[in-house]
Amino acid sequence: SRGIHITQYSPFGNQNEIYDSGKNMGKLIDDPVLAEIGQKYGKSGAQVALAWGIAHGRSVIPKSKTPSRIKANLEGDFQLEVADLEKIAGIDKKLRFNDPSSSFQW
Repeated sequence: SRGIHITQYSPFGNQNEIYDSGKNMGKLIDDPVLAEIGQKYGKSGAQVALAWGIAHGRSVIPKSKTPSRIKANLEGDFQLEVADLEKIAGIDKKLRFNDPSSSFQW
């Protein structure tokens, strides 16, 4: 509505120990919903998370230094069925690690 393209920075959630938010939460990419959907498509939970962001018209920027993970991330551009998109939307843990919205008064 404001003409701003959304970029999902760190779309796999945060695994950095310096943040208190989510410290006791398992890795998003290991979530059972993502794993189940990934199995259906022959993809990993990480690839499903990327496909979900892309399906919503967002740019997704996963971080990796490992060549095999970089290659796998590029294979996260595939189409999910609507029912699977809805299942993933239900995962919402109401947690953000990088949320500058208060700075912009949104």
